[in-house]
Amino acid sequence: MNRNNLSYINSVDHKDHEDRLKDMTSVLKELTIKSAASRRLRYVELDIEGERRQGNLQPDELYIPQHLIDMNIRREQSSYVQYVTQSPRAAICKSMQIPAVEPMLLENDLTNRLRFDGWQIPLYSCIDGFQQNGYGIMEVVYDETKPGHVGMEFVQLQDFAYIADTKDLQECEMVGRSYYFSRTKIVDEVTNGKFDPVQAEMIYEGEPSSNYNDVVIDFRDKSLYKIEKVMFRVNGVVHVAWCCESKCDDWLAKPVPLFIGRRQPYAPEEVQQMQQQSQMTGQPINQKQTQVGKQTYEVDYPYVLFPYLISENDTISQLKGRVYMDQDTQEGASSLMSSFCTAHRRASGLYFCKDTDDPDNEFLLNKNIYFETGALISGKIKQFQLTAPDADVVQAIMTVVSANQNETSQVNFAAQNRKDSRKTATEISAATQSAQSLSTVQVVLFSNSLRQTYQLMFEIIRSRVVAGLIQDVNPEVAQLYALKWAIKPAGDVDVIERQQTIQTMMSAWPVVQQTPASFAYMCDLIQKMFPEQATKYITALQQAQQQQQSAQAQQQQQMMQMAAQLGQGIKNLAGHPEYFSETGRVNAYPKIEDAAQMVDRLEKQQQKQH
Repeated sequence: MNRNNLSYINSVDHKDHEDRLKDMTSVLKELTIKSAASRRLRYVELDIEGERRQGNLQPDELYIPQHLIDMNIRREQSSYVQYVTQSPRAAICKSMQIPAVEPMLLENDLTNRLRFDGWQIPLYSCIDGFQQNGYGIMEVVYDETKPGHVGMEFVQLQDFAYIADTKDLQECEMVGRSYYFSRTKIVDEVTNGKFDPVQAEMIYEGEPSSNYNDVVIDFRDKSLYKIEKVMFRVNGVVHVAWCCESKCDDWLAKPVPLFIGRRQPYAPEEVQQMQQQSQMTGQPINQKQTQVGKQTYEVDYPYVLFPYLISENDTISQLKGRVYMDQDTQEGASSLMSSFCTAHRRASGLYFCKDTDDPDNEFLLNKNIYFETGALISGKIKQFQLTAPDADVVQAIMTVVSANQNETSQVNFAAQNRKDSRKTATEISAATQSAQSLSTVQVVLFSNSLRQTYQLMFEIIRSRVVAGLIQDVNPEVAQLYALKWAIKPAGDVDVIERQQTIQTMMSAWPVVQQTPASFAYMCDLIQKMFPEQATKYITALQQAQQQQQSAQAQQQQQMMQMAAQLGQGIKNLAGHPEYFSETGRVNAYPKIEDAAQMVDRLEKQQQKQH
């Protein structure tokens, strides 16, 4: 390959791209091997009986795989799934032109167009993929069957090719994605005019090549043909072409500018030019074409990178996932557990030998003799057992697993796995909060990639609504689509920020509990912690508060009545000084008169208020 040859730049000729297509095919083969190895490590695809037949395992030896990689992936997935699904909205919109405009109607309509039937599947696959391999790739595709005429597809590790030193997908000179078509599908694409019939025949006349040779051993079990879709730029515009480098000598579908549904209105000078051309040719202007605008071809690849972790090394191929991080720990735990169980099995058996001190007594005698119950043994033998391993091996396994949980930010699981008596509720609570804060960092990284995906999808939806190609839109909402909006996933507010708010409110509750704001504070906290059940809980609290207030009001009314009766008695006593003795008139009666005057003033004040 001539690295100094620049003929491929801005060229659509297949010969100019042959070297790069071969490199891409080589990358796909390497990624296929890497992906298969990662899956074997994660799921430990080991044939125990086959290993015994090959002599790798003894007949009484066990191998007990510990699926730490898969376990850690599944434990972390709850944070991502919660982020994606818990919010009733798909995205939050903020107007770039009129910040004060209310976006609720737009958010509801956009949610219905982003959350179509099966919308979770590509996101769940992407989450699982970047956890396992270190990164995942999502492609935004044009699909008129979807409510927003746009969808997203997850691209598996072995199906996306790029140069190994790539740091930014948008800087790649060429990217490729593998597809797997049946012979019927290829013929249909030829019939539809998408694929070249000569090149297509080269593909389906050969054997299927779906890269499943590691698991499929019979040609009758293979039916898929691997075809590549490649993208590269020509004069700054992304072009897309189809090929099969291993079987074809030219493009299966020639390069064309990439269109994924985005449209823009014609400029005034373009409309004027169309009118002039119409006058010259005598053909009327296509009003519908003028209304929907012109196709906008993409200048960026429609692929979004979802990294698992961020480090100082930003090379995409160097991003690491759980397979890389946990494989040694998984192998160590599996080895310890297998050795422990095998040793116990052997220690539980009975072993026999001849009771003799002559080392040559066994010469030329039968080996591997098995004893049966009730059999007569002609010879003096002795019985013995192997020593069982110490139970500390189990603790060693737990130590390895707990250390791994700490490494994966699952310090709460590590605390719960400890067997000592010093474990407290406070420690578990602190560990849980720490795990939440650590997992939040990864979810924020996920949200950034999801924001890029949603922003691109929104721009496509917006352009098609403005063009009138999506017609089931409320006129009021259509006016909102005409504005420019910044989009971010609703999980940023509804999940991440809410969790941070909940932790802060929980910390402040002991102080607020003693203030008049305690009831309103508790209602807000319940609303954030349990949004679906909050209405039920708040209603119960309000009913209890109303009952308490009613009881307090009744008690207060009874006390007021008693006070009124007592005041009236004091006034009666003040009107009858003869009820008092001479000593009482001197000592008690003046106080009664003062009290009666005070009662009279209070009654007059109360009458004025009413």
